[in-house]
Amino acid sequence: MSGLKVEEVAREAEVGKGTVYLYFQDKQDLLKALVEHHTFTYYRKVEEVVSRSGPFRERLAEVLRLRVDWVEEWRGLWAAVAREAQPEDTTGWLRGMHEHYQRLLERLVQEGKARGEVRPELDTCLTAASIAALACNPQLEFPREAYLEHLLEVLLKGVAL
Repeated sequence: MSGLKVEEVAREAEVGKGTVYLYFQDKQDLLKALVEHHTFTYYRKVEEVVSRSGPFRERLAEVLRLRVDWVEEWRGLWAAVAREAQPEDTTGWLRGMHEHYQRLLERLVQEGKARGEVRPELDTCLTAASIAALACNPQLEFPREAYLEHLLEVLLKGVAL
């Protein structure tokens, strides 16, 4: 990413370099917009699933499927692009984006609790954070559907006997 030039972006987009600067202040601004666009596109898909009526298990399975799709698509590039987009202080900017995802998952968990599908004693925020942390390892290759089903099974039933 550090070798990316605005000129290359303009050429690929078939516009002049000046046109790129009408929309973005600099390369970091362009990369930041790319990360935000891609991330919030994913979050909108998650929000659509969370907003549906239906069993918690089905909605959770779809959220996990979307998560795996997103991780597979970016294959580790997201962090590199994010660091390049906001090299001085990524924590506040990234935290803001992650908080949106966290709130969506908290809503899913809370609705599951209200319907009697999620254990009421579980902390909503911590449960949502645990779900958010799942399916984040793009380096390992597993059969996709088997992985998703197993992930869902471990989350819903646990590991210990």
